[in-house]
Amino acid sequence: MVATLVLITFGILILIDVFVFNRTPKKVSNLGTMQVFSQKDALLPKEYYYSKGHTWVHVENNDKVNIGLDGFIINALGNVKLSNFASLGKMVNKGDVLFECLVNSVNVRFRSPIKGIVTGLNSELKDLKDPESWCMSLKPLSMKEDLSTLISSNSASKWIKSEFRRLKDLLIYSMEPAGLAGATMYDGGNIAEGAIAYFDEPIIRDFEELFLKV
Repeated sequence: MVATLVLITFGILILIDVFVFNRTPKKVSNLGTMQVFSQKDALLPKEYYYSKGHTWVHVENNDKVNIGLDGFIINALGNVKLSNFASLGKMVNKGDVLFECLVNSVNVRFRSPIKGIVTGLNSELKDLKDPESWCMSLKPLSMKEDLSTLISSNSASKWIKSEFRRLKDLLIYSMEPAGLAGATMYDGGNIAEGAIAYFDEPIIRDFEELFLKV
């Protein structure tokens, strides 16, 4: 039943793209040898909280939390270089943009998983490869309430499995042939590192809408 619903959903998306937006799946070929990642590479540190937008929260104390990106999103995007950080002292609501990353000349926006005031930026962070590297610090303004809406580390593995399947679905829908998503899509197949960077803006925006909203 679930598999049928997934197929129906993506069938509808394709029809909308073709007949409403006049878009067709992007053809990607001649990619050569690429590094791949699987669910095991989507590292999820313990004692962290995760948002559906793939930002994590680590509580340092009552007045400070660190924000970073999980391993799933780092691997999906590939070469992650953050820019356009929210300014120090700015108050951000849950869902506000904290920083951006350039993906194939498209600015992808990462949103805050909690409400707070920006108190620190990791100025030493150049290329984000380690999912335990923090990007920004906030002074939380409604920490207990906000943390209750996030995914605990105990539940994160199951959630990442679901996200991995959704990413494969997006790649199948988005390209022909589906080489980036691996040969065995629903049988443990891997996904190329930085797979999203191979696409143009419409697909990158689809990815942002599906995976980076909190």
